[in-house]
Amino acid sequence: MRVCKPSLSLVLGLALLTGAAQAAPDIYVAYPPDGHRVAADHVILEGSVTPGATLTVSGTLVPTGPDGLFMTWWPLKAGGNALRLVTRLGGQSAARVLTVTRTVARALPAVPTAIDRASVQPAQPLDFWDAANDSPAERRVPVRFLGSPGGRATFRVAGGPAQPLTEGPAGVYSGAYTLPTGLTLTGAALTVSLTGRDGRTVSAAAPGRLSSAPALARSVTQLPGSVPGLGINAAGTVLTTLNGEALLYPREGMTFRAVGRVGPDLRLRLAPGLGALVAADQVSPLGFAPPPALSGGGVTAEGEGEGTVLSALPTATSSAPPKSVPTAVPTPALSVRVPLGPARPPFTLEQPDARTLALTLYGSLAAPLTVPAERPPALAGAEVQAVAPGVTRLTLRLAQAAWGFRAAYDGPDLRLRVRLPPSLNPAQPLLGRVVTLDPGHGGTQNGGAGSLRVPEKGLVLPIARRAAELLRAQGATVYLTRTADVTLGLTERGLLAEETASDLLISVHANALPDGRDPRGIRGPEVYFSHPQAQPVAAAILAALRARLPDLGPGAGLKPGADLALTRPTTQPSVLVELAYLTDAGNLRLLHSPAGQERLAQALAQGVADFYAGAAR
Repeated sequence: MRVCKPSLSLVLGLALLTGAAQAAPDIYVAYPPDGHRVAADHVILEGSVTPGATLTVSGTLVPTGPDGLFMTWWPLKAGGNALRLVTRLGGQSAARVLTVTRTVARALPAVPTAIDRASVQPAQPLDFWDAANDSPAERRVPVRFLGSPGGRATFRVAGGPAQPLTEGPAGVYSGAYTLPTGLTLTGAALTVSLTGRDGRTVSAAAPGRLSSAPALARSVTQLPGSVPGLGINAAGTVLTTLNGEALLYPREGMTFRAVGRVGPDLRLRLAPGLGALVAADQVSPLGFAPPPALSGGGVTAEGEGEGTVLSALPTATSSAPPKSVPTAVPTPALSVRVPLGPARPPFTLEQPDARTLALTLYGSLAAPLTVPAERPPALAGAEVQAVAPGVTRLTLRLAQAAWGFRAAYDGPDLRLRVRLPPSLNPAQPLLGRVVTLDPGHGGTQNGGAGSLRVPEKGLVLPIARRAAELLRAQGATVYLTRTADVTLGLTERGLLAEETASDLLISVHANALPDGRDPRGIRGPEVYFSHPQAQPVAAAILAALRARLPDLGPGAGLKPGADLALTRPTTQPSVLVELAYLTDAGNLRLLHSPAGQERLAQALAQGVADFYAGAAR
């Protein structure tokens, strides 16, 4: 969905006609906000006027509906665009100027020769603390700048020999410096030079300086209290690849080997040749000694029956997690323990398919892992594989599809807990089940702009509340992350589902397009999920939306592999439902109408019921 921005209410005039108390028409611009800057050549201009009024934008008549709704794909010239909006009704008029700037990157001319100094990379300091054990790729420093096209470019490090850079596309010069393993540097400057078509040579220093000192690698650990929950993966607590892609979401106490610094980030070595980045303020130092080796040895597995867990009471308006009370909830599960000893190594736990889990451990093993000698019925098989030096993978094959999974350090072990399908009553499959519904946004978070003067947060709340009523009528216990217009964090929403031992987490939203996307013809539902265990419920909800609301349009359908805060939680199948598009007039009117909201709530509840009915069969 489009990033939440404050709606711009341009309420104009209450001018009175001479001798008559008739208000002038008003204009409400939902998007874009005044002063908006956009790189695209068009913008979605949307909002509403007083019903019955006409609207012109810079002299061009823009169609409005009986409800005053307008949506137009408006062209922008490069630079500033002063859009004059004028509305007229019954001899009255009002006007407003909306400023939108289209930003355009401008290339440097061929002559005189020049370098865009703000473009020179590396842009931040780089420290190497253990270059002798870094791979060439980890010692590679990209060099890049924008300059006059058609020139010859080079760079130097600490006044050393010139090394060539190549041009492509025109005016973009790039290359790389590979740090020698035995070189010691202290804040060394990297300078680029460009000789242009006019024979002139210009130079500029990169903002990022280079330092290399051996034997300074140190161990660091994930800060305590930074990872609430066991199956919650907060976007701000993440390790990325050296290219910035999400690699793993750490658990509290996870220990890493830091071998350098890239600006505000530490560069980690998960295994030989496998680097990662973490924000330096996300971890605390442990010292220079490397972490202990993993003990390794025999993996054990056991089944768990139905037990008692901590559930919770729903709250009406509080943004804090609800107070917990004991409630009996069926939780058949599989528990697997992997011996680690005192180590807290990095790991990932992934789900290639609904019946398979893959645990990857990063660290040397004192003894090889061995699969369980005795397997409970829930575990169909297990395999251990050394996938690379210092990287071990344990693959678990389940007898049934998982309904949730998580991993956490537990004393000397890493404990994996896999939630298994519950026993369902085919006649009443929702009886006793627990579902968390999350009406998206709320409070200070408006969500997508609503052109009929109700933002996304106000459209999805009544739909989620009504869906909860329908599910409760079928025997389910339903928790709502919010029942009023309050602000909630993303982690709090997922944590409620985990603390209440919910079977499902369903986040309810309305979609919108980002800048640069033509909205014409893009409409209908989409359902996002991260893990294969969530695909059945995602498919059931999508099918119900399409069957009950064909007038929405088919939409783009299922969106697997999403990396969203409300689909990443693993303790239960978690999905994010985009019911319809705020940027399509028909979809918006349906979202806005009481009848449309009832149909959407009925479809949501039907999709959940169909999922449980299918599981019961």
